[in-house]
Amino acid sequence: MSEYSPQDPMDDRDRALLADLGRVVRQVDPVPDGLADRALFAITLDGLESELVELVRVETPELALRGEETVTARTVTFTADPCTVMITMSPGEGGVRVDGWIAPAMRCEITLFRPDAEIHAESDDEGCFVLEDVPAGPASLVLRRTDGTGPTVSTPVIEL
Repeated sequence: MSEYSPQDPMDDRDRALLADLGRVVRQVDPVPDGLADRALFAITLDGLESELVELVRVETPELALRGEETVTARTVTFTADPCTVMITMSPGEGGVRVDGWIAPAMRCEITLFRPDAEIHAESDDEGCFVLEDVPAGPASLVLRRTDGTGPTVSTPVIEL
């Protein structure tokens, strides 16, 4: 057996060894489903020139819910210098319903980025917007003022 040198060209034995190693790695530690799509999604969001808002956890006060029927909803608040965005996620007929509020109130073009799609909406004069039947999964919101002033704002990726 000859000694290995990294300067030697690759031969059939090297290719066979790499093919065997590839099979072992795929069997022992396979690439998770959707990893490439999630990575491209993160890169797309990273490429946007926008102000990133900070996630703020909001707890539901103990006595805030009334009635017999329990409704599952999550509220998430994002905050940054230009604005605060609060969204409530609740089950919808065909996915997740996202109700949102922007403060201070302003008209914005809203884009919800998902690994496989973009969903668009616009807030009203009070800063309210709704996205209906959004498939569950990772998503990020990007807000652009309709009057063209102020920075573009992007939320971190959250799980809907």
